Amino acid sequence: METNKSFICGWCNQQAIIIWVHGHGQCSVCGYNIDECCRGENEQSAFTQLKKEDTEKSDDD
Repeated sequence: METNKSFICGWCNQQAIIIWVHGHGQCSVCGYNIDECCRGENEQSAFTQLKKEDTEKSDDD
């Protein structure tokens, strides 16, 4: 969560920084939600991905 990097907001077209509020990132100028706090991820899908990565690493050894 890099907060000092500026960007051009797609909603207000102003140079702004991301302000993190309750787990989501919003434009410092207009308050538009830039990075949602939840995009449907869940613990199960994250666990499945970790297991897949572990399996791939084991195959390389």
